[in-house]
Amino acid sequence: MASAGASLFLESEHVKRLRICFPTWPSHAAFWSGGPKGVGAGARKLKGSGDAGARLELAARVPAGDRYLFDPVGRASTHQKVKAMRKMGKLISLTIALSLIAGCMASVPVKKVPDQPVPDLRSEDSKPIQFKRIVVKLNRGARIGTLNGGVLCVPYSALTWRGGRLSIASEELDDVFREELEKHNFKVVGDPDALFDDPSAWRAEILVAGLVRDLKVNVCYPYSGFGDFSRAKAEAYIRVEWQVYSQLDRAVVHKVATEGYGRVADPVAGGDEMAVFNAFAHAVRQLLSDGRFREIVTGQGVSVHEAAYKRRSTIRLIRATAKPAGRQREHWHTAVFTVISPKGHGSGFAISDNLVLTNYHVVKEADTVVIKATGGVQFKGKVLARDSGRDVAVIQTDALLPRYFAIARRMPSVGQEVYAIGTPLSEELQATVTRGVLSAVRHRDGRRFLQSDVTILPGNSGGPLLTSDGRVIGVAVAGMQVHGAPVGINYFIPIKDALDALGIYAWDSAP
Repeated sequence: MASAGASLFLESEHVKRLRICFPTWPSHAAFWSGGPKGVGAGARKLKGSGDAGARLELAARVPAGDRYLFDPVGRASTHQKVKAMRKMGKLISLTIALSLIAGCMASVPVKKVPDQPVPDLRSEDSKPIQFKRIVVKLNRGARIGTLNGGVLCVPYSALTWRGGRLSIASEELDDVFREELEKHNFKVVGDPDALFDDPSAWRAEILVAGLVRDLKVNVCYPYSGFGDFSRAKAEAYIRVEWQVYSQLDRAVVHKVATEGYGRVADPVAGGDEMAVFNAFAHAVRQLLSDGRFREIVTGQGVSVHEAAYKRRSTIRLIRATAKPAGRQREHWHTAVFTVISPKGHGSGFAISDNLVLTNYHVVKEADTVVIKATGGVQFKGKVLARDSGRDVAVIQTDALLPRYFAIARRMPSVGQEVYAIGTPLSEELQATVTRGVLSAVRHRDGRRFLQSDVTILPGNSGGPLLTSDGRVIGVAVAGMQVHGAPVGINYFIPIKDALDALGIYAWDSAP
């Protein structure tokens, strides 16, 4: 070996043969050998062929005059040589470890998504929106990213969902959603801190929920070598499938998927989670920029949901055998029915010899339903027409009905006494009558509604709102509750609007 060489001795029980090259040095070659003597060219087998405690010698040719790391002519002190040996040993160990790790692990690709500006709304233009929840639909154990460490951010471990250091709570995503909407003047209702019933939730007209279908995160802990895993820098990608639900239409009226990208460039406390929150906020802004979503929440257009059924011709009422229920209240129950569908039950009422009016959300997309009279007699009915936008439907029965409710042509005055009949909560409560007054006539999303304090509950949907002389003025559609209790604010579809939506011509409507 040339005189410019120097030797460093390490102890190993396992390594049998290894060559390491340092290309940054002018003349580079390093060999593990099995004896304490000088090293010749090439690699030699270990002395003892792997015996425990075999001494390994690393010889490296370095520039002459580097007295700190090596002393080519033996003039450095023993202390200096020991320090040089230790420092070189650490360098070699780190180089080997990084080489092996980097060769086995690679960072996952994180898609970068361009941001879009969100036009602000005037708060008065936004319908009240409530964020229901976010659900992460990823398989437990699925790889979602890579954990990196050290100043060079060398990959050292796979990041899996519900495994490792990253933990994202849905409550935190709820806060991000609310902040983004409020920042752009969307009206948000609901108390995120309510543990039980939320008294403000009834004001929500639009509900939004999301499914996280894809998540990619690369995290780097630059100071992990010092045991500091709190400060991190990271980048994240997220894909969310949104569902928008209209309380008025009682249906999901829009579905859209958006993407988001977030990055934390400098190591900060909680930087790993912050990158995910930034990506989710980006996906929320993409939703707020969606044209259809903005159209829904600003109330543009008369109907949020297109009618599920388009009528082909006018339906005329035939009243040959049935009699009007009239002002004799003991007859009213004979014109009211329980409508039983695959999804549950609601109420309905006769408007002719064989037609029963109810809500769309009672029958949904069913072609046939069961009609149950107060005496327990049941018969089938065919859904003749429906309009999901106005939430009304009409059923044609196989049987002839004994009585019907005459239709009032004019709207009653506010404060006038009214009655509601239906099957609240249970079929055993069929034909329950409640009394109240007409409180107001409201307009929501371009539609009229009658407001009354007459009590209605789930199951009353589709039942009639009657005047004291037995003429129908509305169809029950919704009742407000706080902490599960009615508050005297209930809504009914004006009978004329219901008939017009279904194309029903009531030629003998009463004044």
